[in-house]
Amino acid sequence: MSGNPSIEFSGANRQSGFHVSSLFTLINRATQSAKMKLSAIQQNQSSVAIGDMFEMQMLMNHLSQLSEMATNVVSASNSCINDMTRKIAS
Repeated sequence: MSGNPSIEFSGANRQSGFHVSSLFTLINRATQSAKMKLSAIQQNQSSVAIGDMFEMQMLMNHLSQLSEMATNVVSASNSCINDMTRKIAS
């Protein structure tokens, strides 16, 4: 093997995969919370409290932030993997 003799590429040093299922679970829970709040607001058709509207806005803001975070994490890991692949190939 040429290059650095201390680097071993035998496959014995396995890495664990990158799991995004926990991110998707968080997003699904936030979505369920927003749906439940929306359902509660719909059932009280006669009047909508300002507090309920603020809570709905907070839930939607939280859902948006979680969704953006998950997208950024996956995008960053994809970019990192692409960079490593380019460096190995060159």
